[in-house]
Amino acid sequence: MILIRRQSIGEAHEEVVKIIAERCEGETRMTEDGEVTYDPEEPVCIHIESPFSTPMKSSASLFGDRFSEQYQTSLYTITRRKNDGTDATYTYGNRLRDYPVASLTLKKTGQSIVKSAIDNLMKRCGYLPAGSVGSIEYAGDGNLGGVDQIKTSIIDRLIDNPSSRRAVAITWSPVLDITRDEPPCLQIVQCQIDKADHLNLVCLFRSNDMLSAWGQNAFGLAHMQKFILDEINEARKKNNISLLTQGWLETISVSAHMYITRDQLELMKFFQKEQSKESFKTFHKT
Repeated sequence: MILIRRQSIGEAHEEVVKIIAERCEGETRMTEDGEVTYDPEEPVCIHIESPFSTPMKSSASLFGDRFSEQYQTSLYTITRRKNDGTDATYTYGNRLRDYPVASLTLKKTGQSIVKSAIDNLMKRCGYLPAGSVGSIEYAGDGNLGGVDQIKTSIIDRLIDNPSSRRAVAITWSPVLDITRDEPPCLQIVQCQIDKADHLNLVCLFRSNDMLSAWGQNAFGLAHMQKFILDEINEARKKNNISLLTQGWLETISVSAHMYITRDQLELMKFFQKEQSKESFKTFHKT
């Protein structure tokens, strides 16, 4: 595993791009989608001591402030689906705040009053009537009616029990994602409160574009961490309990890579910045 520990997101972003490029030494790997990548073929763990310290973004990143603000909000808010063919396959906010829930809808068939009454009683007791015909439908995932994991599993749980190790939310839905070409990259988020009353956040990615995406991911996750912190602190204020402060942020990227052909311009900007830093260090020594 590649381990990186930095004070800020911007510093860590530049460091991980440098390390992956050095590790790969020009050797590339082809993805299942036909993209050329630098891939160190081992997980990357990045630990950010102070997520809101500057710089929160590297100046080599191509994403502007407006995009960053819009993206970070989508991580912990629901994006209502239009269901007109233009919706994204998923959003992290929809999976974390409106996790899809399956329900069985039974088709009504011609029955006597007595048979219908018996069947309804059976359903209330948790049994399906013999010969039932129906379909499975999903609520949530942007249509509302799903599970708000951020509130129920993380915020409420840590309000009730600050030492909980169960403040976890997931994005993967096996039924929906197991055969999809674009399943969620972010898989798990988990919050813990430490002995110093810091709210810390750990996030697991199954796959992570460390060049073009990781900086935005970390920026958004830092804001989601603050959202959770503020919600918990509101409850602690009402109960006259000491307030929490924002702790560290850690991302674990199982498949960490950089798209070197698709994102060549951005990669060159990072390289140029790294060369400028090295030149400055050499000049300073003399």
